[in-house]
Amino acid sequence: MRTVLEKLADDQLTPDQKSVRRVAEAGLTRTTDASKKLATARLRTAIAELTDRNMAQFQYWLEYVALDDPKGALDIVVRMLEFSVPKLSRVEAQISAAGTVALEDLTIGELKALLAQAKT
Repeated sequence: MRTVLEKLADDQLTPDQKSVRRVAEAGLTRTTDASKKLATARLRTAIAELTDRNMAQFQYWLEYVALDDPKGALDIVVRMLEFSVPKLSRVEAQISAAGTVALEDLTIGELKALLAQAKT
């Protein structure tokens, strides 16, 4: 039997997330990826709904925790944000050029060779 939070979460799903759920329920090959995406979407939606409905109480709890442990209160906020705000990923890129090359002067073969070299 589905819980109230699961039902609330399903009501908040986007059409794309509902599609992922249908794939997961059908047992298709994307099941593991679809299940992970669906679980994440449900959890985020449930937490957002929980905080929306209990904002005054949540504020009280934070203030109560902050009286004795301000760092703990901040930690609670950060942990809650992890579920409702998408994480940003860091990508590091190194670009080095031996000289300037005009792309329009290269042949298709030279471009393919440069791509192959860049992949290794």
